[in-house]
Amino acid sequence: MSKKIIVIGSGPAGYPAAFKLAELGAEVTVVEKEQVGGVCLNWGCIASKSYLDAAHRFHAMHSLKDLTQDGSENLLKSVQDKLSWEKIQNRRLHTITKLRNGLKMQFKAKKINLVSGTASFKSSNEINIETDGKTITEKFDYAIIACGTESFFPPPFNAHKEKLLDNKTVFSLEKLPKSIIIVGGGVIGVEFACLFNAMGTKVDIVEIMPDILVGEDANIVRVLKTSFEKSGIKIHLGKKAKDVEINGGVKKITLEDGTEMQAEHILVAAGRTAELENLKLDNVSVKWDKKGIAVDENFQAGQKNIYIIGDVNGKMLLAHAASAQGVACANNIMGQKSFYDNNLVPKCIYTWPESASVGLNKTQAEKAGKQVKTLKAFFMSNGKAQATGETQGFVQITVDAASDEILGAQIIGSGATEIIHTFAVALYTKMKTEDLKKIIFAHPTMSETIHEALYR
Repeated sequence: MSKKIIVIGSGPAGYPAAFKLAELGAEVTVVEKEQVGGVCLNWGCIASKSYLDAAHRFHAMHSLKDLTQDGSENLLKSVQDKLSWEKIQNRRLHTITKLRNGLKMQFKAKKINLVSGTASFKSSNEINIETDGKTITEKFDYAIIACGTESFFPPPFNAHKEKLLDNKTVFSLEKLPKSIIIVGGGVIGVEFACLFNAMGTKVDIVEIMPDILVGEDANIVRVLKTSFEKSGIKIHLGKKAKDVEINGGVKKITLEDGTEMQAEHILVAAGRTAELENLKLDNVSVKWDKKGIAVDENFQAGQKNIYIIGDVNGKMLLAHAASAQGVACANNIMGQKSFYDNNLVPKCIYTWPESASVGLNKTQAEKAGKQVKTLKAFFMSNGKAQATGETQGFVQITVDAASDEILGAQIIGSGATEIIHTFAVALYTKMKTEDLKKIIFAHPTMSETIHEALYR
């Protein structure tokens, strides 16, 4: 008799788990309270990349100043004046709809029962599903919680959250704003800062911490900040908001030092929070807080037939990390030993220049007690970079000084989010620098900078 498994959430953790379970012979039901594909597809990774691509095309027009007779400013302004926010929105919606329908077709092809509704635990082997105005009780052998997280609104923004933007409601803007204040200098904040800035919006970032992108390599942050400042994005570091006022179409923030800022919109990108009351986790003795559910290496939190994957377990708030967890979890449920390693997850930031990293940087490696050396090469010396005018940034490699094993890498520059996977493979195979030197990189490519770094 096949195992009966309930998956709560159809995002990048839930649907890969469900697909793998079905392939391995399980009877799978997926419960989704919103849209198939979760936040990533509908209001995150894919939706934002559609916007970012449009913005990047506008940004790229600045490079035309060296290729036109009278510079690019008039051309850029002409194109910005003709920008159609409606068409940008429609392209995003078309992309999302196409991918969402593709997922639904896969659910059907794999004979997975997809239910639109909300789930709550009745016991350790029963779940209630509220759907179409009625309650259905389903028994299960295993359950997977993959419900993700929600936007966090810290004080004083929480008192005005219905009138402020977050990573979901920002996609409902009816027109491109003339000005925006972005609260939070994390990945979401800096990506949207790039997006709006490139399309002509006045952008301010307010970050309570001493720097943007806390946890990223300091050299990466330095290059990105310089790029932002040159493009006109204003960054206010170590600043905490004291008050928020909303008067018609103007929104004002007063900082604790008395500074007042106003804009057409405020986008709150201050982190994520878990909202799990409705799951009734007390009925299965699973503890949680606003950070999510703490799990062991098997993605469990006490109950041996309940697994927690994706953003809600806090291991790594990235879609591809969630998907890897989903597949590993499914394999383990079905008796096929699998593993997940946070250290192998590439972290990508889709600003311009792009940034990507995997494994340990120098600071992290030294905190882990390792003696390290860093190898670094700049795109400025790369032939492809010079030929295309994409000379900003570098490749940096963290190496164990004793064993010569590659511990991690950090890249900022054109194509960083694609190039980084070379180092993900290097970490998985425990390559030493001498091993990676044997790889032949095509010429001319941005990836050749890896080869240059290895000889520094």
